[in-house]
Amino acid sequence: MGREANLNILIPYIDSALKIGAVDNYWFIDMTRKRSDHELIKKLSAELNDKYPGRVHLYNSEERGRIIDDKDKLAEATKSWETFYKFLRRFNDNDIIAKCDDDTYYIDVETLKAAYEFRWENKKPYLMHANAINNGLTAYQMNKKGIFNDNESSLYPLGGLTGPLFSHPEIACKHHDQFTRDMLANHDSINKYKLGKNIQFCNRVSINFIFMLGKDRDELSKITYQDEYDTSCKYPQRENRPNVIIGDFTIAHHTYGPQEPVMEKLQTHVGYEKLCEKLNSGDVEFENKPIGTQLNATTTIAVGGKMLMRAWVEKNSYIIKDPETGRYIQLANELNTNEPNPALRSILVRGDKNVQKACIFNIDTKKNECIFLNNSTALLRTPTGSHQIEAAFPTASFHQAHYLNSQIMIKPSGDGKYALHPEKNPEHRLIAATAHPNAHKNNPEDATENEKRLQWSKKTEPGFPGDRAIDFEWELEPLGIHAGSVVAGVIKRPSNFNYVANDETTAWDAARKLPDNNCPREWIWMVKDYIWEMVPVHNKENVYKVKLVADDKPDMYLFYIEDQEKMITGAGGAHFEFIDKSPKYLKHLKTGKYVNITDDGQVVLQPNFAELAMCPLK
Repeated sequence: MGREANLNILIPYIDSALKIGAVDNYWFIDMTRKRSDHELIKKLSAELNDKYPGRVHLYNSEERGRIIDDKDKLAEATKSWETFYKFLRRFNDNDIIAKCDDDTYYIDVETLKAAYEFRWENKKPYLMHANAINNGLTAYQMNKKGIFNDNESSLYPLGGLTGPLFSHPEIACKHHDQFTRDMLANHDSINKYKLGKNIQFCNRVSINFIFMLGKDRDELSKITYQDEYDTSCKYPQRENRPNVIIGDFTIAHHTYGPQEPVMEKLQTHVGYEKLCEKLNSGDVEFENKPIGTQLNATTTIAVGGKMLMRAWVEKNSYIIKDPETGRYIQLANELNTNEPNPALRSILVRGDKNVQKACIFNIDTKKNECIFLNNSTALLRTPTGSHQIEAAFPTASFHQAHYLNSQIMIKPSGDGKYALHPEKNPEHRLIAATAHPNAHKNNPEDATENEKRLQWSKKTEPGFPGDRAIDFEWELEPLGIHAGSVVAGVIKRPSNFNYVANDETTAWDAARKLPDNNCPREWIWMVKDYIWEMVPVHNKENVYKVKLVADDKPDMYLFYIEDQEKMITGAGGAHFEFIDKSPKYLKHLKTGKYVNITDDGQVVLQPNFAELAMCPLK
């Protein structure tokens, strides 16, 4: 904190939380950017501490006071979040820390204590996040439950990053308006917004109100610039620990930067000001209330370092090959030094003939749609049309709503060959770059490197450089036959975790049926669909359905197709026996066979006992 307009709404809820013992201690973390706010939180913290002696604290005030009037020093300090994360070192293994953004405009104070207790009882998840109004992941879950019914929030924010509420801030405003109207009409309306379940996920989340474990403080204290990414993606993936949405603990987060102009215009804060005044005026008596605490154990399932994974392809997944050369479109990683810390960025190239390195694309060949890079937020960006030749590269789908204007026409010519044209600039065609003949003479190394690049080129008369666009076609090789399959994946993690700010984690199929899972180096979970939830079967001791932790997909369970001798994921789910003591195993009850992974990477059921490496803790 702390911005005055926000604190006028937030602090009354904090006061109420302290009053009913929903929180033991409250810390004002001074990250102010102007003198008046800096002085305000000194005043507010002193007033609250007088009211609740020894329970309200002020951190970083003296340090901030020394630089608050120095624009250069202040600008440098506000680039990083390390002030907050270093603060976590003061806690211990018995503490639960909630990070609450200063533009939290509503807190369900009555369920806050229960949320803390739920966090304490469940150590396996890395982060727990409140069920937040104006958060991409929770808006999606509320849409599924029928709380919100707009088309935009029915779209899952790919990878958990940004999402439709960023591209359509007016929708977030409607959510705020609906919520505040309901709550002003009847405080019990809060029950309408509860999800009724706790949702485990392996995606990024905007960390508006999160619960962290004191035992994770040493790693968390190292965070500087990319705190949202580090806390919800990079750190939990390294430890195979999913995140959780606490479905019955609700808060409201007011605004993200891209939404601010629209929210200022529509005055979304007014409803929250009225709600705050009504709930914290003294006429409402708060009391601590329970929440739903059901949360199943999660685990990875492995043999000899090979993990059970859902195949990382969909029914519409393809790899793309240049039929003239046999070279596949692949991803190449470059070191981007423009970030505060060096980071990897991925570009598309026409690489080599190694199918294992081919980039996987999700393509609808029947209609004009975006071409997505599989398991990522990225799509193939279409040209502006202002130049005869433009570079073809991946871009974030929700950034500037690219997913709304990057549709591509897929024109088949037979034999699995297709021409790719942007819908809005159909005179362009995707081609492999061609270097001028003189370039090969003068600088052959650069010429060869440049010819790996992809381009959008207008149809031209024969002659350099655009003549290839007249009839250039690509070969699409389908991978959909593997969709839903269970494979034995090997996760390759970086040897130097902090070499780059993002993540070098990849995975490959031990049976070599699939191209490697090497999606673009983004600020999301790099490898997903390998953490499983153990769902107890009612009235059957030690019997479970094994469910994939994947909140961005329909519920998928592990089961076995006997006549094909094949393990897949899908609706329903088979029953497996599992006892949480060594040796650990999964026994398929219907056949009496045991799950195993062979040395050559095949996932099988076998009649004799097979031990698995599992750790299904909560």
